[in-house]
Amino acid sequence: MNLTEISPFPTSRPPPGSDATTILESWLPALFSSTSKKWEGDSPVLRLALSGSAGGDWELQVVDGRLVVERMTRIVGVRREDPDIWIRMSNADFLAVPFPSEDLIDFLPANADLMDLLFAQAQDIELLEKLDGRVRFELEGRRRRRWSVDVAFGPAGMRAGRPRTVVSIDSGTCDKLAERSLTPLQALLAGRLRVDGDRVLAMQVLMLVASRIGG
Repeated sequence: MNLTEISPFPTSRPPPGSDATTILESWLPALFSSTSKKWEGDSPVLRLALSGSAGGDWELQVVDGRLVVERMTRIVGVRREDPDIWIRMSNADFLAVPFPSEDLIDFLPANADLMDLLFAQAQDIELLEKLDGRVRFELEGRRRRRWSVDVAFGPAGMRAGRPRTVVSIDSGTCDKLAERSLTPLQALLAGRLRVDGDRVLAMQVLMLVASRIGG
């Protein structure tokens, strides 16, 4: 694995117009090296697969106090070792996370950055180890804009050919989330999220996200 080292950027969001490659291979390592947050031990291995134009596959992990980012190359007949977490989404939906859109919620509250969403710390490991399955979250934005992310955990999640649990969030609930008057976990407990499949898995994943961004 190769670590890309550049001078750190001064903000918790990438510079406007940055593509996924720049964010993952340059900006994110720079943010990690400049952050005051303490990371204990090695993080779980995260595989991020972005479909569409300018997409690609990466594996990311905190190892010995540094962030290691590897751009993956698919080789016919060669199967890589499974990651601990596998995130699949479109390149456009990935870029909607750091760059707020008037058609979607602002995914990053003021006290959080991409590091908080992508990497579990020591206090999250116990909860993370309980996750075993594949779940997709679908958000209905404004003007027919839809956003989704597909996340797999554990052996069952890695083997699943498709998500067995789908969490759907309507536009009205998205507006509440955008206003920060409702957290994802509160929305689930209040019955404002539609869950098709394993409700326990959906709640566990939302608890993990809430622990990372304070929601």
